[in-house]
Amino acid sequence: MLRNTTGVPLEPATEDALNSIAAEMKVGRSYLIQVILREWLETNAYLPVREIDEDSETDGSA
Repeated sequence: MLRNTTGVPLEPATEDALNSIAAEMKVGRSYLIQVILREWLETNAYLPVREIDEDSETDGSA
């Protein structure tokens, strides 16, 4: 879990984009930052990519 994400200094345009996306997705800002960071780390091979079982239910969030 990310801690103190509100203390991370961001440019105003980045802050606005995060807040807008979080509101659009109806998720919290901290959760959105966690998702973005995890996906970036996976994409750039810093974390192993999670595998999704094709036969499992995803509740619309594949």
